Amino acid sequence: MERPKISVIITVFNIERYIGECLDSVLNQSLKDIEVICIDDASTDHSPDILNQYAERDSRVRVIAQAQSIGPSTARNIGYREAKGEYVYQIDGDDWIVDGALERMYTCAAENQLDFLTFSASAFADTEEIRRKVYNSLNLYIRIGTYQGVMKGMELFAECIRNGDFLGNLCCIFLNKDFFDSDNMYLADGLYASADNNFQFYVNAQRVMCIPDALYMRRFRENSIVTSPKTLIKFESMLTQYIHEILIWHKYSFEDAIERALETYFAVNWKGILKAYDAVGDKDVPLKLLPKHKLAKFVYEHCFKKSGTYWTKLTDEMIHTIHSYKNVIIYGAKDIAQEVKALLERNEIYNYIFAVSDNKNETDIAGRKIYNIDELKDKREDSIVLIAVSKRNQAAVKEKLGTLGFKTALVVE
Repeated sequence: MERPKISVIITVFNIERYIGECLDSVLNQSLKDIEVICIDDASTDHSPDILNQYAERDSRVRVIAQAQSIGPSTARNIGYREAKGEYVYQIDGDDWIVDGALERMYTCAAENQLDFLTFSASAFADTEEIRRKVYNSLNLYIRIGTYQGVMKGMELFAECIRNGDFLGNLCCIFLNKDFFDSDNMYLADGLYASADNNFQFYVNAQRVMCIPDALYMRRFRENSIVTSPKTLIKFESMLTQYIHEILIWHKYSFEDAIERALETYFAVNWKGILKAYDAVGDKDVPLKLLPKHKLAKFVYEHCFKKSGTYWTKLTDEMIHTIHSYKNVIIYGAKDIAQEVKALLERNEIYNYIFAVSDNKNETDIAGRKIYNIDELKDKREDSIVLIAVSKRNQAAVKEKLGTLGFKTALVVE
């Protein structure tokens, strides 16, 4: 079979109202030498029936149906693996492309021997209510900068950052398949948000162009990933993608101007992740994605859940015990004690004081005096002592507390 010029990958999930318009816009293009790979992510509406009807009518259409939902990033990766075309183009099944778009993309990319071509898109909302909700995003897909000729991927990346332009999600990336295969630039699997970032394409590309043409029509609608409520799995997806890109960045060393652009990019994205976490309704549901990504899980536990570095065995039973005492004495004044203070406050325990064996400097912690433990002998009957010192000093502290008559102590470990 002769290699098609373009493989169009369309991801589909419960979009029976829109998928026909999307497929018509692709199949009626002036450039006919294409294959269309539709990955249905276990839709429960009539989307699979519509896809199969199109496949029966047009041999260029192939449907790959999933028995269980795998998420958009994994679905797109299936499309990349199956694609046979010279170029690969990804479309969301609820969007569509303008007349002549594929020919414009192919001609520009082939004539200039590009690793990828990027371009603008026009965004619109299905309803007035949605328009108000996404108002600040409607102009996001139109480039305001001017980009001349062929550039390296990271040169274009830095220029886009300086101009305040978006970097283009996959709907605005026309990708050379051989370039993609050269470094297996698959997306992080299992993502349900941030599943179309293309940072690794920019990092690897030596020949790219950005043209101003708006070739894609981006729809904002009800019940999409963007407009539906933020969930923990969406946040997990965003954090996983962020760490995935950080690790890619870590492999390279760029000139100062590009590094500054990268720092801006990651700083802005980090703020977006923090905002997304704040918007998550149920933060206590079980993690689905992060356990598969060790570094992302570590960041989540220590930056978001603020799990203890030192006090790793703090349990609900221990918190209940601490609550039952009139006085809580944190024995220690350094990093471990600071962590104990923070953990207590997160559990609404504020009746704590700090103590050490010999406080000659009369310093304090966050406005609270550090006592000598000898000064607190009168509180020993109704106090619990939390030993917040290094392991090498714990035995000496226990002995000291026993001498003074403190009966209840918990070791932070």
